[in-house]
Amino acid sequence: MATFFPTPYEGETFYSTISRYHIYSANLNSKDTLRDLFNTTSVTAGRELPANIDLLLKNIPNNHSFTTNDIIFNNTLYKYYTCFLTKEKADYIYNLMANGNGSLIFASLGMCGNKMKNDFSLKYCPECVKSDRSVFGEAFWHLNHQIPGIFICPNHMCKLYICKKSTEVKNRQEYLNLEFSIGNNDESIVGFNNMMIEHQERFIMNLNKIMNEKYQFKEMNFFREYYLKSLIEKGMAESRVKIYQQDLLRDFKGYYSEDYLSLLGCSFDLNDKYNWVTTITRKHRKSFHPIQHLLMIEYLNIDIDELFDSEYMEVRKDNKRSDKNDEEKKIFREKWLELRKKYPNKNISFVRKLDFSTYRWLNKYDRKWLTDNSPKKNGCMNSKRIDWQKRDEEILSKVRKAVKSIYNSKEKPERVTVGAVGRKIGKIYLLQKSLDKMPMTKEYLQKKCESVKQFQDRRVKWVRENVTINGESEWIVMRKAGIR
Repeated sequence: MATFFPTPYEGETFYSTISRYHIYSANLNSKDTLRDLFNTTSVTAGRELPANIDLLLKNIPNNHSFTTNDIIFNNTLYKYYTCFLTKEKADYIYNLMANGNGSLIFASLGMCGNKMKNDFSLKYCPECVKSDRSVFGEAFWHLNHQIPGIFICPNHMCKLYICKKSTEVKNRQEYLNLEFSIGNNDESIVGFNNMMIEHQERFIMNLNKIMNEKYQFKEMNFFREYYLKSLIEKGMAESRVKIYQQDLLRDFKGYYSEDYLSLLGCSFDLNDKYNWVTTITRKHRKSFHPIQHLLMIEYLNIDIDELFDSEYMEVRKDNKRSDKNDEEKKIFREKWLELRKKYPNKNISFVRKLDFSTYRWLNKYDRKWLTDNSPKKNGCMNSKRIDWQKRDEEILSKVRKAVKSIYNSKEKPERVTVGAVGRKIGKIYLLQKSLDKMPMTKEYLQKKCESVKQFQDRRVKWVRENVTINGESEWIVMRKAGIR
């Protein structure tokens, strides 16, 4: 039994609070701390969803002001992992954390079949470390830094650093204290660009609401039905049984980029009919990771408050044109005519890509008018096959210039990737979808694209040439390069 226990700081993980107790108590090893707090040495140090909280509170002096409920809701990732679950499942996980078997918690989330890998590394913000030391006299693990999918500090909007020691520790019963775990070899996430930062800002905005609001739990298929409703409005579906999956997958990947989805562990194969973007729009037979829900919510421009305030809905197959009034027709017709006026010499394939949702709506509810007011098909033009050899030569020329531009830039280095080059030349979809059809371009990119190590070396060189003052030590150079 413990004779004292520190009060959790606001926004601190409970794992961090226990790690502070371990240091304050001067225990020689983690097993001594486990005996103090849990009367056993068989407990695992849960970083995100700790268990046996009731038992811990019984083993510390009763002059504390916090309860099991306070800890679970304010100092763990319970709200993050359960916000898209049913009430029954969320309650079950709550009970496991309070006084149940901790080894069952992650299995009970229902994500065992999910291909996403769990990242249990601990992260910190250097600016928060400075602030905490100034205000509290010590740094601690912040809860919002440990949320999966977060790579920048929600408070300072700077990159988070991954504590290397947390990825190397073999003892699952050890509580790492931040003050004794920061190392010169800690690295931040590399390869971030402005687009990724914008996505992170939206991601953080929705996460803040999830972590700070008390939303009502929903039934298992509620979110699927809401997504379908939004997909229909976006022109990516007609009903629950008619979703334009290939259009959706290409548009989704284009919206986020392959690099960003890979960073989140949410990339998918366009040809895999069981990919997560497709299955999340079908009847839910399993739970999906919160990151996947949040990506779908941002992509569909869903207001998260409205989402959780909504009642259960069902998208019906018979949602036909009878309920489409003249006012709606007028709005969509005007949008289409405006596009025709702006691009009078373009074919229908070009025009519909500019506003796919308008085209899809008119094609479903006002098809005759759309046919009468669309560019006439040019048989020769539409039947002309793409000369991939010629296109390969044209794209290769642009790619060479883009790669040269990235390497020769005097600004802060950008990693050379297929995505970065594609954005540079405005052909990201083409490179992602059809690179195999352009062998010369593919071979050139394979030679020129950088690995993480190559990019880090180039960035260190740039820092030495452009940022550092003569004589600065190696670790300062590495820090300025964003590698430590």
